[in-house]
Amino acid sequence: MEKTDRDLLALTTAGDQNAFAELVGRHQARVLQLAYRFSRDRQDAEELAQEIFFKAWRSARSFRGDSAFSTWLYRVAVNACLNHRQRAKARPDSVSLNGELEAGDPQAADGMVACEREARLRKAMASLPPRQRLALALASFEDKSYEEIAAAMGVSLASVESLLFRARQNLAAVLRPLRQKGEL
Repeated sequence: MEKTDRDLLALTTAGDQNAFAELVGRHQARVLQLAYRFSRDRQDAEELAQEIFFKAWRSARSFRGDSAFSTWLYRVAVNACLNHRQRAKARPDSVSLNGELEAGDPQAADGMVACEREARLRKAMASLPPRQRLALALASFEDKSYEEIAAAMGVSLASVESLLFRARQNLAAVLRPLRQKGEL
């Protein structure tokens, strides 16, 4: 019989490192994805995910069981992402192309257009205030419900609705000129 997250967490608090390794294995991809959506840098996301799991290991005893382990872990992750954002220095976005464009190669041109479009979208997302960006990432990319977002961010349901409404308005305002110019 497979152990639940709560069972593994109970073993973790007793010092069982293998139980914690199993918890990490279960949740690593989603935590890494969240960290990447927030940091927009693979190396930063990996370091951030390590920090998140280290904090979860250190504070495993503080889990009260009022929510699912995954909700508690997301709360740890959200706090780490917001703290990372405060510490991070502004970095310019850049688009790197692996390989050279050959003249007349339609696939290469399509790839370049897709890279440019993705860079514009990342830049637009980066322009959002951190809490709006995080709420939008959780809703859009992590498919979290409003209730799950509220629990992860430690805010009310009304706050989540407000954050998402403002995030979508702000994102639309940033993207509108790009759409009008045909750049998106």
